Amino acid sequence: MKKVVAAALLAAATSAMAVSASRVGPVSTYGELKAAKISNKGQLVGSCPSYATTPVQVKGMSLFWSSAADSSTVFYSEKAVNRMVSEMNIEVIRFAMGVTKEKFDDKGRGYLSSETGKTLQLGYLKNVVNAAVENDIYVIIDWHIESATGNTAEAKEFFEYAAKEYGAYNNVIFEVWNEPNGASMSTVASHANAIIPVIRKYSDNLVLVGSPGWSSAPDECATSGINDDNYACTLHFYAATHCVGGGYDGKAETAMSKGVPVFASEWGTVSADGNGGANQSASQAWINWMNTNKVSWANWSASAINEGSAAFTNLAIDQGLTYSTSGNMVKGWMNGKTGYKDCGLTNGNASSNSGFSTGVANGTSTDIIDDLEDGDRYSYTGGWWSAFADSDDDEDGKGNTSISNKKWTDGKGKEVYDVLMAAPGGDKNTSKYVAGITDIKLSQGGYKYAPYVTIGLNLNADPKKSYDLSACKAISYKFKGASHNFRVETSKVTNWNFHYVTKDGSDDWKEVELSWDQFIQEDWGDNDKHFSLDKGMGAVTAFGWQVKGALDVPDSKQKTTHPYLYVDDVRCDGVAIKAIANAGDAPVTGDKSSSSTAVIGGKSSSSTAVIGGKSSSSTAVIGGKSSSSTAVVPVSSSSVNKTPNTVLVILDDLEDGNEVANSTGTWYAYTDKEPGGLSSITNVYDANLPGYVVVFPGTKDPTNGTAGFVGLTGIKWEQGEYTEAPFVALGLNLVADTSKGFDLHICEAIGYRYKGVHHKFKVQDGQVNDYAYHEYKLNDATEWTSVVITWDKLTQPTWTDSLKTLNTSNIKKMSWEAIGYKGFGDEDQPEIRELYVDDLTCMVYDPNNTSIKPVRVAQSGIKLAAVGANLNISVARSGMVKVSVFDMMGNMVMSSRKNMTAGNHQVSLESLTRGNYVVRVQNGSDMKAARIAIK
Repeated sequence: MKKVVAAALLAAATSAMAVSASRVGPVSTYGELKAAKISNKGQLVGSCPSYATTPVQVKGMSLFWSSAADSSTVFYSEKAVNRMVSEMNIEVIRFAMGVTKEKFDDKGRGYLSSETGKTLQLGYLKNVVNAAVENDIYVIIDWHIESATGNTAEAKEFFEYAAKEYGAYNNVIFEVWNEPNGASMSTVASHANAIIPVIRKYSDNLVLVGSPGWSSAPDECATSGINDDNYACTLHFYAATHCVGGGYDGKAETAMSKGVPVFASEWGTVSADGNGGANQSASQAWINWMNTNKVSWANWSASAINEGSAAFTNLAIDQGLTYSTSGNMVKGWMNGKTGYKDCGLTNGNASSNSGFSTGVANGTSTDIIDDLEDGDRYSYTGGWWSAFADSDDDEDGKGNTSISNKKWTDGKGKEVYDVLMAAPGGDKNTSKYVAGITDIKLSQGGYKYAPYVTIGLNLNADPKKSYDLSACKAISYKFKGASHNFRVETSKVTNWNFHYVTKDGSDDWKEVELSWDQFIQEDWGDNDKHFSLDKGMGAVTAFGWQVKGALDVPDSKQKTTHPYLYVDDVRCDGVAIKAIANAGDAPVTGDKSSSSTAVIGGKSSSSTAVIGGKSSSSTAVIGGKSSSSTAVVPVSSSSVNKTPNTVLVILDDLEDGNEVANSTGTWYAYTDKEPGGLSSITNVYDANLPGYVVVFPGTKDPTNGTAGFVGLTGIKWEQGEYTEAPFVALGLNLVADTSKGFDLHICEAIGYRYKGVHHKFKVQDGQVNDYAYHEYKLNDATEWTSVVITWDKLTQPTWTDSLKTLNTSNIKKMSWEAIGYKGFGDEDQPEIRELYVDDLTCMVYDPNNTSIKPVRVAQSGIKLAAVGANLNISVARSGMVKVSVFDMMGNMVMSSRKNMTAGNHQVSLESLTRGNYVVRVQNGSDMKAARIAIK
């Protein structure tokens, strides 16, 4: 323990002592880092006797702002810290706590941005500190502010909390002001001298102090009058901007000559703005300088953000980290894994794992929620165990996640996935039964969010009722297997944004003890649904162990740490539960699926996709409303039928073999080339269009059974210089004049048939200017599949700040985007390299009001043909005829009006140059559009 030995302080720190090192690492080897003067030079030494007079240098990573998006915060977890330790051998992790909105709009995630933000940050802090302690590495608790004010009053409050909670650990280092920008050194020193005494009430650990100019002046820091003996001055630099010999290194050497150590708590391989390429030679020069001067460092940043400084390229980390150019360089500069030796200092006060429960008699008072030793599927609180996944319903699109668990019928006759199983043989678990899921295969499929499968435990027999666990001080359970989010569901949360803690996978049985300040919520949703979990423990409805993948990641990278997860001995410390053992009748076990293994999800080979909605028939309307017992889907254009109370109108059936839709707009294809991508298709490029040929004859795929369809072939994703996920797409301008939209307000749904790769169907109404178009995700389909998507199923992505109500009266474009994966190599290609689309329809549900008319795309009485430089027109009736001609980009290039009698007429096109055009002819309510070529 520390030299701060007051009994009260030891008691105050008890809540932080639930963890201890699981290995021998740098902290056990060096002890607490301390400021010292070695040979008249400021250096860091260790509290272990072997390093008390020997300079110590530790190397590691700095996390990105903790108030940023998930490309940063995914790494504020036990799992991420474990990966960085095992793969990179980091010896220090910097917790860069976002405090205010000074850098970017943090959506209330910052410590001072909102009460929700404060709760979130303290949760991140505990989880990162615990992970550092378990891995026996150092952790810098950084007040990450870049401004002329350090928010000193609030910083004092925070550091008192942090020192009281974590200051007894040798692992912890305090950084009191990240980068003073616009503040004088006297202001920085005043801030430090106000905070250090607060820390010293609980801890004598090392304190890091910044300096003006983005912490680039450690020489000023060293002579500023910091009233403490155990502090170091920070040096921040970015190698591509600040080179060795350019002044920063000289300032650091001056500080060390004054007897004050220097710690490079933030440095980058790139430019000072965090971008640009990693500069190998300049970075190597700094590495050499830091090694020579024994300057410890933390590289910026352990994240997957869109910056050159980010060490990683994506968020799929269960099977390992994926490195950027910078990350690979930095990984090579870490210290080796050998040479650590425990010097014998006490660090923490964690208790050892308890043994396994052997059961609780019925009616006995216990703190065990369930140990499963009574051999049924019900907990001692009266609730029940089950499993569920993203593939169980299609409210947000249907996922493909699967497990091999069989099913059972509970006492109420409901069929659920059975998670009760015998404890794995040859295991350290001495109990008879556990809850578990096996053969986990995560696959996002058509699901809107990250794929998942969850072991669930309802606490009450009535799932609508909650259970009072307000007396519970901490939750513990034992597990073996996959990395997971342990989730506590309360009735106070009604938007699925439940409190959770991420726990990394384990090969052996591991006991987990969690306090309320470790639980966090995502930053989305209403503010009144965000709160500290202790305020909701009086209304707990369920626990969940959620094995979760990453959003928009290839299935090959969705592998979990383990293909199974077992759970046992769930306890709530402090509660007294009157155990209900052997609840209900013995369940009827057995597989209720059509095969010997119950599979949740998987790819469908049926000809009809079911997306949303409920139906008594085998085919469902996607998110629709139907009073008929027969669900409605668009049918092949060769036999269009109208089912009761439903009108189906064909916007384009491609039977005419050209790219002009019935709505006068045109089909086309596009890729990510313009923003820098290299994705491609093998469709023929026709310079006369100009564009890709997307209309194919029915013979291209005879299984369709129609005369034509549109499609993409030979799809290949390649991100190139594009900063987002690579893509290729089919597009349809609804109207030839692309400045105008098509009125579909009386439609309730859009239907089409498709075959091929998974894609996002997107609709544009001209309101959205940040690319956050209304969309719905569809799964791979190996056969022609019909879908009907109601307007309410089309939603904008969650990242947008500008939500719009879809204006169905002005639909300008539709697109079918086959989207790849951001941050992955070119080897991650679609399993199906084509996407075919046919029979685009407007669905109108009209069960009562017969006065509502369908969208009018009737058979036209107009016939068109281009002959040389003339347009031949045949009209069925006399009247005013309007002729409009558009280039293939949708720009009007010619317009004329003329009274015509019924019969044949000719309009000159001599003013047009050679090429392809779309011509639209209107005669009263009659209209005809077609593509013509002038040669």
